[in-house]
Amino acid sequence: MTITRIAPSPTGFLHLGTARTALFNYLFAKKKGGKMYLRIEDTDKERSKKVFEDDIIAGLKFLGIKWDGVVVRQTDRLLIYKKYIDELGKNGFTYELDGAIWLKVSAVKTKDKIEFIDTIRGKICFPKAKIKDFVIVTSKKMPLFLLTNVIDDYEMKITDVIRGEDHISNTPRQILIQMALKLPALRYAHIPLILAPDKSKMSKRAGAVSLLEYRKQGFLAESMVNMLGLLGFHPKEEKEILDLSELITEFDLKRVQRAGAIFNQDKLLSINAWYIRNMGQSELAERISSFDGKIKVHKKYLTILKDRFKTLADYQAESKFLHTLPDYSAELLVFKKSTLKDSLNGLKLIKENLAEKDASFWADEKNIREALQEIVDNNDLSNGDVFWSSRVALSGLANSPQPSEIAWALGKEESLTRIKKAIGKL
Repeated sequence: MTITRIAPSPTGFLHLGTARTALFNYLFAKKKGGKMYLRIEDTDKERSKKVFEDDIIAGLKFLGIKWDGVVVRQTDRLLIYKKYIDELGKNGFTYELDGAIWLKVSAVKTKDKIEFIDTIRGKICFPKAKIKDFVIVTSKKMPLFLLTNVIDDYEMKITDVIRGEDHISNTPRQILIQMALKLPALRYAHIPLILAPDKSKMSKRAGAVSLLEYRKQGFLAESMVNMLGLLGFHPKEEKEILDLSELITEFDLKRVQRAGAIFNQDKLLSINAWYIRNMGQSELAERISSFDGKIKVHKKYLTILKDRFKTLADYQAESKFLHTLPDYSAELLVFKKSTLKDSLNGLKLIKENLAEKDASFWADEKNIREALQEIVDNNDLSNGDVFWSSRVALSGLANSPQPSEIAWALGKEESLTRIKKAIGKL
């Protein structure tokens, strides 16, 4: 059975790189019908914090990445490591220096090269002569991850190690530990690092922030999974929108690129906007309410606005004009190719026409749209005289949904109040 693991250190918040590594491990395991474990590598006691562990777990849950079994913590396994450390010492593979325990590379009988096959990068070779002795247990008697990784991967029956390319240099040293302990070899896949648009290392401004910061900004879990899944991986067909189940079906380590994966904030916004546009009204309303319990979601407002916002946080800003008409100048009411006289005439006709309509008329946006068009057609007015002027009157903005949509969402009383106010301005 294929078994992978995600093994973050709780020395910082869950950032995009670790989240993407977790996702790739999950996709690979599930595609193979296997398992993925979560192992918290917390032997660095000074830097490891519970707040970081909590953030890692919450971030994985947000993405919908479900690990198998219980969370494994390395600080709970110190006695297991001691057994292997003692075995290495007994067989002459270690020595003590300055209170730390070092692995004696020359004691491990190997060829002059340490070689392994990387599923993504092919054969990788390291001259053994260039690998110096290295510490496996600190002077404070705490085993280091080079050792604990190897032991835990064996004890947990891990078959495939999928991690960032920054770990390539660690692999030959871990292979030496495997050889010294006579442990079976593993399969490796080192995925590309995530880079900023200018191909530099990501800064906090360009993605290197806690994954949960994106949730706070109003990004959907589906969008984050979709974006992370395409960072360095190319499905067979050129598809930009893939949910978690589709990514599992499509995923193949051989289609993961070697070069750095470029993180594009604009692309993430585009993907997030797609999921918002294509989400059912009730679910989207629930998501917005869950995002911020202080936001009152008006379903009619949501109907006319869902194509206009890209994150859940945008709803409040986009709907502000519906709750409170912003102040605007009389000049804005006049279409650039029209006159004050025609704009005023158009607004008066709209007020008179719509004031006569009953509740059934106002229940359908199409009725309002057709009524506005009739005013244009029957009174020698331009579309700008009616549609532009009424849109500004109803929204107070130059850029907003169509006036028929706004009027339908606001209802008869509020719409007529705003039209009258506009007439007063002119």
